[in-house]
Amino acid sequence: MGSTPDATAVAAPGKAQRLEPDFDSLLDPRRVWKGKPGSREEGLGRLAILTPEVVAAAASSCIRSGRRVALNWDLTKLDVANFNRAPTQHHIISLLGGLAYDDVYIFNPQQSSQWDGLRHFSASDARIGLQHWAREGICGRGVLLDYVAYAERHGIAYSTFSEHAVPLHVLLDIAREEGVRFRRGDILFVRIGVTRAWDVQMSPAEKLAYAESSNPQHAGIEGTEEMLRWIWNEGFAAVAGDAISFEVYPPQKSYPRRHAPDVPGLFMHEYLLAGWGMPVGELFDLEELSRICEEEKRWEFFVTSAPLNMPGGVSSPPNCIAIF
Repeated sequence: MGSTPDATAVAAPGKAQRLEPDFDSLLDPRRVWKGKPGSREEGLGRLAILTPEVVAAAASSCIRSGRRVALNWDLTKLDVANFNRAPTQHHIISLLGGLAYDDVYIFNPQQSSQWDGLRHFSASDARIGLQHWAREGICGRGVLLDYVAYAERHGIAYSTFSEHAVPLHVLLDIAREEGVRFRRGDILFVRIGVTRAWDVQMSPAEKLAYAESSNPQHAGIEGTEEMLRWIWNEGFAAVAGDAISFEVYPPQKSYPRRHAPDVPGLFMHEYLLAGWGMPVGELFDLEELSRICEEEKRWEFFVTSAPLNMPGGVSSPPNCIAIF
């Protein structure tokens, strides 16, 4: 973990923060974390882009109808999972001879909807725990790129539990079809379809086979330098989706191109979390969000998320709501 002194420039007070330079001018794309050790800026990472001005502008432009939807998947999901993760335990404790009751939760945030915190990948220092995010929350303009709907329109068949990878040019085509124009500070959501597949398509035997696999496969966006360049240069504050790994997993050595040489692959978590300090959301429930976006014919919304205030925490349920 570290920072590149000339990799960021902070705007004057009252102005939205702008990151400089562009991706191709970074001295080291793996080390562009802003802020001195122990500072607020270090703890926030890319969330420092979400200044009061950016958040206020997002609220004023996105909140129109007042419709809202939570993006938190059932805490009991994934009820069977890989990576030796255990399902949630929920115990109800009787108090005062049965006059009152308490809850006791034992859960791994990675088992269901979660933000990967900045300690999740190659960063063990407790000073960059969830406590920084919890103080301000994650609020701003959310945009949904609905790959599930796009694939249905274009006759693309795939399994969400495969190495199916979504390239950048497809994400840009989805944005074009939806009429989405990005703004600095956006929170990017990509719908791959994992929660829908798990809830309505997979049998218990298929879920168990996934959990027991020694080589689990997860569909997601491509892990390439061109994808990183786009995410950085657009100025996204965070990225999230309903995929298990957000990016395709396991990381691919290369990705084919129809009329050009293969593109080298990389592991984006290494850059986004450990290099940039960018939150990565996974297993968000985007099904109802997708339906409302289609009904309102707009794929932008205001996002509020309240990560757990756990000093030194590694990950958190998102406690996320989209407001239209």
